[in-house]
Order: sequence, then structure tokens, then C-alpha cells
Amino acid sequence: FIPVAMDREATMDEALGIRAGPLPRGVHALVEDEIAAGGGFVLAHLLARALGRRDEDPHDGGVEEGGGGHRRASPRVCLVCAEQDFAHHARVMGKLGRNLRADVSSGALAVVDALTTPFAWCANPGRASGPSRAKMTGGVEAHTRRADASGLDGARDLFRDIARALGGDHDDDDDDDDTAGAVVVVFDSLNALADGEPTAADADRAVPSLLASVSSLRRGSTAIVALAHRDACPTDGRGWLDAARRRADVVVSCRALTTGHAADVHGRVSAEHRTGRMATTATNGSAAPRRVGARVR
Repeated sequence: FIPVAMDREATMDEALGIRAGPLPRGVHALVEDEIAAGGGFVLAHLLARALGRRDEDPHDGGVEEGGGGHRRASPRVCLVCAEQDFAHHARVMGKLGRNLRADVSSGALAVVDALTTPFAWCANPGRASGPSRAKMTGGVEAHTRRADASGLDGARDLFRDIARALGGDHDDDDDDDDTAGAVVVVFDSLNALADGEPTAADADRAVPSLLASVSSLRRGSTAIVALAHRDACPTDGRGWLDAARRRADVVVSCRALTTGHAADVHGRVSAEHRTGRMATTATNGSAAPRRVGARVR
């Protein structure tokens, strides 16, 4: 069973031109989908990649259950559930042979619930949260123009919960090797975060500031994987998506096929390697930015 799962991961990596091994430190991967061609399966694949191979340490507890390992001092991955609850992600990953509950038990995975435990943008949109909130400082305002954090209560709350879930802003490993594997934060929907903001302008400030703040954790080595629904964004409300795209090292696009000529093919997945950091290494030893694609049945 495990070899089959490993073959599936390798096939997906090859189809998207993604290099094998741990996700590089500080890398940004954006998955864009649409209603007729969901990208959840790509997000699940990247989540599995972030968690690492189940058999990489034979002494890990819980490996036989498809996940986990010995108890870690701090998590390797933080999953931010803003659109689907943890039970949904656990079911999806279970189909891929990964036991997320075992990963949580081992400390490899932390979960931030932004769905059933709403943050300020959901609970009290546009409303001040009292004098004590004004005195709080965090990472989000440092990544806004003129360090203006007004109206960013929700993003700041979420950033702090992510930092807390990862065990604080510190390094477990002083090794700066880009291939050593990153601490990764996975957002299951940027749209859910943007939709909670009172206005499109607020969303265009909050989401990019949140992504920049999260990536600054662990001395800027934290990697980000995020899913965004392209056709769910209003025409005048795509500023945050454009900003997320500019930050991305690779953009994986899932699009439906509308010709109807191939009934057994539902869509096309393409990967635009903007920086080459996640691309397979070219023959000359350098990572060449390029676009690759595959059809989805």
C-alpha cells in the first residue's frame, strides 16, 4: 500500500514538474482553481509533501498508521482550516493513505481552526475590539504601508494563532540548507479569509499582510501553501489574489475543459514555475522557470 501511495506522489510531482524531497524553506506555492475544476487534490498532495514521507524514520511511532512519528518539540506543518473543517481534510488525506490524526498526535501537524472558532473578521467585522486591542503588537502591521494595522484585527489574531501553533518564532534547526525541509503553513482557502473582510479594500490589505507576516516566521524560512478560488473572486476584488500570485514561486492552476470532446477528461492542471525553486533541476544543474501541464481524469 505504501509503495502505491509513493508512486502516486511521484507521478503527481513529475506531472507538475515539482522536484522531489522536502519543500524548500521560504517557498510559496499557490493553487488556483475554479468551481468546475477544484484544486483540493493538489492541496492535499502538497500537504502530504510538507508532512514528509511516512517511512523516512523507521523508529517513528505511528508510521504504521500512515502518519505521525515520535513526539516533536514543535510542529512541522500548520493547517489553517478556513473553508473546510479538520474532519474533512482528515477524510481526504485518509484516501491518500495519510492519517492526519496520527500526525496531530505526534506533534508533526498543528491545526488552526478559523472556521468554527471565528476570528475578529468573522465575529465583529469592522468593529473595534476595545482599548486593549489597540495596545497589542504583532507581525501583521509590520507588513502594511506605514505600519498601519487599523482594520487588521482578524488577520493579526490569525497570525498570532499560527505563530502560537508553531511553537513560537524560533528555529529548531540552525541549518540554512534550502533543501533541509521547511516549516510549512497550509491555508485551505484564501477566499474564506478575504470574504470575511468588510470591504474588498480591506481584503486587499489583510490577506497579503497575513501571508507576508507568516512567511517572516522562523527568520523568513516558513513556507506557505495556499488554495484560492479564482472564479469566486469579484471582478473588483482580486487585489489580494494578484498579490498572492506575485509572491508565489509556483502557481498551480486547475481549469475545466469546456470543449466536451473528451468525456473522460475533466480538466487540466498546469504549473507555472516562476522562480524555479520548486522545479525539477535542469540538466545544467540550474532550476529553469517553465510551465508544465497535465490532464485530469
